[in-house]
Amino acid sequence: MKKIGLFTILVLLGIIIIAFSLHGCRNDKKNKNEEINLVVNKKPAIKAIESFHTSKHIGINGRISEQWKKSDSLYANVSTKELIDLAANHDDKIERLVAFRALLMKNPHEAVNLAISVIDDTTNVSTTDGCCGEENIVSNVRIRMIQYERKQYKVSLADSMRIDSALLFSNNSPKFDYMYHLYHKLQAKPEYEKRLLQLYEQDQNALIALARYHRDDIKQEIIRLISQIDKKINLANRDTICTVLDAVIAWPSESYKQIVRQKCQYILNKADTYGCERSALGALMAYNDKWSYNFIDKTLSKAKQEEFYSTSLDFLKAYEDNPLPLFKPLIQKYKIAWD
Repeated sequence: MKKIGLFTILVLLGIIIIAFSLHGCRNDKKNKNEEINLVVNKKPAIKAIESFHTSKHIGINGRISEQWKKSDSLYANVSTKELIDLAANHDDKIERLVAFRALLMKNPHEAVNLAISVIDDTTNVSTTDGCCGEENIVSNVRIRMIQYERKQYKVSLADSMRIDSALLFSNNSPKFDYMYHLYHKLQAKPEYEKRLLQLYEQDQNALIALARYHRDDIKQEIIRLISQIDKKINLANRDTICTVLDAVIAWPSESYKQIVRQKCQYILNKADTYGCERSALGALMAYNDKWSYNFIDKTLSKAKQEEFYSTSLDFLKAYEDNPLPLFKPLIQKYKIAWD
């Protein structure tokens, strides 16, 4: 038998090492694929209740949601392309939303593209925020994540404005709770006017945006609604009262100044304003005159100790929405600040 030379031994060892390395790479790739598949197909632990968790912590004990853990895993292990497919096409609506959150973290621009493409998805879904639950639609949940948490998910202003436009012209605009915020910030552009008039037939909050167009018919509508504010302020008409007062904030016309003062004075002197106090304070401030200043000053000064905190914070919120310099001294005078 011939002796094997040193060179031959080294060559054989090299071949063996390469073979094991290739086998290891194949196994690593296989394991990675299996890991991704496991993440994608893993079901949330509380899937049976068919509820999407809109907050990280759930339940009385505030445990971390399994859905959020899964979203984090998808974000770390799944490509943008795969996330788009999961968020758009998964058979289960909860799984679509779990994947959408991961997509929003990974690529907010593509998440916005997806949300716009399915803006009219009105599939019903239950949501849980901590311990509280409500019925919703899938598209509304997506929009909430994008618009209410825009800075957290690093959604650009341009993409946020694209969402605004898509919502305004959606066939299901009134079903989105974000529309209330949109009406408050929407500029009076000619291309929006016709659509807002259409929306007002379905959603009274559109009056807030319409007020900025200074239309005579809208002025008459504001006067009509303001005139209806009487001693029957309750849960049934609270939203209408707040809406018309917010429309006054958008357009503080001299035409209805006196009746606005009268009705706001009545609201602020009531023991229970049913949540209209902030809008009433904002409507008075919008006129930016000495009478409004003096009346708000008097309201704050005579508020009972147990009522002052609520009234002062409503004033602070109204001021932050419309920071007119005339009213800033009242913040300093009454030492009003967030706790």
